[in-house]
Amino acid sequence: MGRRVIPLTLILVFLASQLIWAQQIYYVRVVYVVSVDNTIGPYTVSQLSRAINAAEQNSGAVLVLLNTPGGLADSTLQAMQMIGSSSAPVIGFVYPDYGYAWSGGTYLLLSTHIAAMAPHTVIGSCQPIQGTTPINESKILNALASYLATIMESYGRNSTYAYLCVERNLNLNAEEALRYHVINFVANDIGQLLDEINGTSILLDGHKVVVVVQSPALIRIEPTFGEMFQAWLMDPLVESILSLLALLIVIAAIASGHPLVAGLGVVLFLLSVIPYVSTGWIWAILFAMGVALLFAGMFSGGYTHGILEGTGAVLVILGFLSLFPPLQLQRQPVVVADYWPLVGSAIALSAILAGVVAFIAWKAVAVHLRRPVSEQLLTLRGLEGIAVDDIGPDRPGYVLVLGEYWKAISRVNIRKGCRVRVVEAETPLVVEPVGSCS
Repeated sequence: MGRRVIPLTLILVFLASQLIWAQQIYYVRVVYVVSVDNTIGPYTVSQLSRAINAAEQNSGAVLVLLNTPGGLADSTLQAMQMIGSSSAPVIGFVYPDYGYAWSGGTYLLLSTHIAAMAPHTVIGSCQPIQGTTPINESKILNALASYLATIMESYGRNSTYAYLCVERNLNLNAEEALRYHVINFVANDIGQLLDEINGTSILLDGHKVVVVVQSPALIRIEPTFGEMFQAWLMDPLVESILSLLALLIVIAAIASGHPLVAGLGVVLFLLSVIPYVSTGWIWAILFAMGVALLFAGMFSGGYTHGILEGTGAVLVILGFLSLFPPLQLQRQPVVVADYWPLVGSAIALSAILAGVVAFIAWKAVAVHLRRPVSEQLLTLRGLEGIAVDDIGPDRPGYVLVLGEYWKAISRVNIRKGCRVRVVEAETPLVVEPVGSCS
């Protein structure tokens, strides 16, 4: 009897060891930390994409710190798909303590390979909204709930919560989420969480993998200028102010007879829409709008008093700041074999544009230096214009000065179309002919 037990024991030990070795081991040497502490948008997808790419190339993991009220549905779904197709572990952590991950934040947390929460945090309220109105269409709710439930099931979590969160807006604190198997861990800080994760078995890229974490380096993936700029534009207050200014500028430009200045209002309106486009295209949109305003100002002959040129120059600068680094469209990085020619071309183009802007600025300054600044601000005296009507001592008419129409009289008769000079800035103006046009 004893002779049979010993071989059987050896066989069981052998099989167990083979089963253990059959599981792949993923050694985490570096952890890339991404903070999602504002509204989820395209910039979140861009930042998360850069972190996942870095982790896949350097045997790392991605730690997503969530403290967000939610965000755009399209961006949230893009991020969820990106996490699901990642070959590097993605860890979701509602942090810091007393934080929250509602709506889209809950979707992101539950779609990560390992989900964790700080002790006094809350998740839930997954019902989508349009504007400020909750969506109650069963077609949309069932689709989102089923999608989230499928993801949770693949990671061995309680998929029932997906339906309760989407259809009933059920919220859970950290203790409840752990008790109902909605999350994997509760940790006080990042260090404790990484210790808890060590040795955890997860489903990664379709395979069971044991995650080994031993004193990894922590690297924060900071947002680029383009991502920060887009996140700033996403702020509801900023968006409202830009839209209101755009409307007021367009109305004022049309009412005052300056239709070209309405282009500034159009640009402000487009800026309020930029938060909803892919972050990879921000630089191109800003650059295109800036160049368009520069040329519009140049061909206006100074009619806009440098407003369009100045705004265009600012947009071009913002575009270049959004381009470097990195050059990436969605999750597909643009690989540049010869980097320096690209930088050299960008510098050359910047120099050309800087020269154009400098020329325009020099011409504007030269015009304004013809008269003392104080006199220009206080009076029209000495400025020249065009007679719109026939003008005489007893025949008032209109003249065009500084792009505006002014009522004027003259001590001598002046024909329509002649150049005039303002002699006295009274009401009406007193003008005199320039040259022999009387």
